[in-house]
Amino acid sequence: MAGGAPDLLVVGGGVWGTWTALHARRLGASVQLIEEREPGGPKTTSGDYSRIIRHSHGEDALLMSWTQRTLPAWKELGEQAGEQIFVESGVAWFVSGDGIWEAHSEQRMREAGVPCERITPEEALHRWPTLGTDGLTSVLYEPTAGFLRAGNGVRAAARMFEREGGVIVRGRATPAADGSALDASGAPITAGATVWAAGPWLPELFPQLVGADAEASIIPVRRDAIYFDAPNMGVGEIPTWIDEGLAVWGIPNDQGHGVKVGPEFDAGNFDPSIWPDEAHPASIARARECAVRFPALKSAPIKETRACQHERTKSGHYVLDQHPENPAIWLAGGGSGHGYKQGPMVGELMARAALNRNPVQLPDRRFKLHDRSEGPSSPMGEMGLA
Repeated sequence: MAGGAPDLLVVGGGVWGTWTALHARRLGASVQLIEEREPGGPKTTSGDYSRIIRHSHGEDALLMSWTQRTLPAWKELGEQAGEQIFVESGVAWFVSGDGIWEAHSEQRMREAGVPCERITPEEALHRWPTLGTDGLTSVLYEPTAGFLRAGNGVRAAARMFEREGGVIVRGRATPAADGSALDASGAPITAGATVWAAGPWLPELFPQLVGADAEASIIPVRRDAIYFDAPNMGVGEIPTWIDEGLAVWGIPNDQGHGVKVGPEFDAGNFDPSIWPDEAHPASIARARECAVRFPALKSAPIKETRACQHERTKSGHYVLDQHPENPAIWLAGGGSGHGYKQGPMVGELMARAALNRNPVQLPDRRFKLHDRSEGPSSPMGEMGLA
């Protein structure tokens, strides 16, 4: 770049933006990343302590295969950055509903050779003695899955990007009429191509493409996280867990942060410019109410709460597409609560597409801005399982 226009400009330093920038740099491109806040900061979509990474995606073999590629990438990033980002806690799907989602997931994983096992409630109680088995019919267990240290992962990707010659600029960009970027003064930012990975700000930046009335609308929704002070429920003592029937999920106590519980509860729409400091009281009440899988959490002290959000699309599918009026402009958004883990894959797709270097053709229309297909989607995406 050396003072000239970069080959690629990435707007947004969340998980998708940092991985897009990192992949593009590794493809030999000059890359500039613009981020108004600190990458991986606490008041960002990608900045909480942890996010689940799982292979289970019901009938969706595509997203399962993406996880098979992204998990090694996260491990490799941790090795390069000198820190542990992926924690292999195992992921337990507690079946208390009809179990159709879990059955489809099990079939797909077995076909692909992904380790998984089906265990009885009695076996589960033997493994995890603090478990509550009321209403439990079986458990689908992924031993090689777990969770990612989310904010740490974004910060690590940003560090590697800079270490390898990428440039991060603190600031804000807005789109011109053709989708190209303008700086805070309104002056054009020249680049060979631009990827907008601005998370919850995308609907405001591109209302005609992803606003509330658009076919690929992205709506920032508030989903909070509650951390319970339960030191005897760490990694190895309980798994990362999901119960679709009870509409709740959780992550073991890690690094003293507490047991994370995420209830399926919308606490309203989310204005990313006004980020609350704590979870909504109704989210806290809901977390206690639906934490029956581990009864000790019902009375455990609360260590911390966080106001969280995810950018939900109508279908639960991501938006990964070219601007309809400018082939040099790309949009990446709508993680729909389960997109964090796919950061390495989305980043590779966007980098190759924007740079036109061995571009990867997206396999169907589910990620398009228009005429979006109704391919398989995750009901758990509605639960914020990023």
